[in-house]
Amino acid sequence: MKWPDGPLVLGIFIERLHRFGATVQVRGRKEYCHVTNSGRLRELLCPGAQVALVDHGKDPSRKTRYAIRLALYKRKWVCIEANIAPKLLMEAWKIGKVPSLKGYDQLQAEVALDRHTRFDFQARNTRTGEKAWVEVKCVTLVDKKGVGHFPDAPSERASKHLRELMSLSRKPGTKCFVFFILQNPLGKGVTPKDDTDPVFGKTLRQTAKTQVKIEAFKAQISLKDARLTQAIPVLLK
Repeated sequence: MKWPDGPLVLGIFIERLHRFGATVQVRGRKEYCHVTNSGRLRELLCPGAQVALVDHGKDPSRKTRYAIRLALYKRKWVCIEANIAPKLLMEAWKIGKVPSLKGYDQLQAEVALDRHTRFDFQARNTRTGEKAWVEVKCVTLVDKKGVGHFPDAPSERASKHLRELMSLSRKPGTKCFVFFILQNPLGKGVTPKDDTDPVFGKTLRQTAKTQVKIEAFKAQISLKDARLTQAIPVLLK
């Protein structure tokens, strides 16, 4: 996908103020910018790091003009924006690059299960009536061995989604999928970050023993665009 909101603007990261806010040097000025990921991102958003931002212009509906989308890490661009992961999966599905979802001719985004839970997608086969619930997770943290780790910060919401998918998968005609999208090109696989969120790691391993299908894809990232390139392993041992 080509970035839909115009050319990205380069900046120098100064400091993170809280989960969703940071100071960045942009166009010769210090600007308060939106951080598009609730993870810790300590290896990416560190003082002096080069970042690429979306410029929303003078939009009165927004609290910040700029939002951080990419961070330069070991000479590679990493997409920190969590909301990009579902868009990459949708684009790949449209061109038939997600084998597990080829049997579905509809993929609806942001579908509510109930008033407490919303999944990234619901897939449907309009001919057979079969449906599937799909959850997508963005991965940015990669260790020295090239393994991506999720989550970067404790996430009860992520474990809750897994428990709900396990329950849904027991219903007739219903399938469930979890897709990890590795938005750091230095990674070669994905694994749960047990030292950060042991509950998620335990729940993911339980999920893998059910009918819920767990997969991962790697993304190629540049200043102009992003796309899924290949399937990569999910490592659960």
